[in-house]
Amino acid sequence: MEEGGGTNAAPLLGGHAVMRHHAGSAAFVNSHDDLQKGTTRAAVLGCLDGLVSNLCLILGVMAPCLMGKESDKKVLLTGLAGIFAGAFSMAVGEWLSITAENEYLLKEVETEKAHISEHRDEENQELIEYFVEQGLRLETANLVIADLEGHSDSTARLLNFHTKFHLGIDQEDLGGSAWTAAGVSFLAFSAGGLIPLLPWTVPCSATRWGDGAPACLETKLALTIALSALAMFLVGFVLARSTPTNSWYGGARHTACGLLAAGSTFCIGYGIGSAVG
Repeated sequence: MEEGGGTNAAPLLGGHAVMRHHAGSAAFVNSHDDLQKGTTRAAVLGCLDGLVSNLCLILGVMAPCLMGKESDKKVLLTGLAGIFAGAFSMAVGEWLSITAENEYLLKEVETEKAHISEHRDEENQELIEYFVEQGLRLETANLVIADLEGHSDSTARLLNFHTKFHLGIDQEDLGGSAWTAAGVSFLAFSAGGLIPLLPWTVPCSATRWGDGAPACLETKLALTIALSALAMFLVGFVLARSTPTNSWYGGARHTACGLLAAGSTFCIGYGIGSAVG
């Protein structure tokens, strides 16, 4: 911590935070990834949502096609519409949800700031009790509060402690950028939704996939499922590598959940197509 009262304390984890612990002449560097709240979630959810939802949409429309009631062009147009509709929906949803969350968190921070200004002794005692619960001696906890109060920006420092320890809010990053999350969500959904649609970009008239339209459609269906399953497995595999979960299990879990949703949609679409026919 810097000497003097006019300099703001650096955030504990800002950007790629590096904490150095010295033991004799050796230094242990404990680095942390830059955790962008909202962005990572938006990318993962957007990609998976685009992949699974468009696969379900394609298979739902595919069922009547297998009964000769629709053409493969219908699947392509439906898939493209699904990509744009879903991508815009995801982007708007991300923007609204993160914006609302940020506004709520800012309100909580302002409320806590008012409490510190109006009931400073009580709030300080609350912090002391928290420090003692975490293992500090009472004398040490009192010294911490005294040190914080010794700065000219003591209110801001105390507010930072209260919001982090009591509310779990990091004022340096209140939920992340809503615009960034919206953009990432839009692009990720579009990329994910395009994967199951790739076989349908080639018309049956330009291929030799089987004998006649039914065989062509069945071939495209098989390619769609295979590409989607592979993509879902890779997403789950890569995500699990940064967690304690086994990577192969993570990939299999994503694939199983996605195919279950897609299979259910196909069965429903087939049943509706049979009932209408």
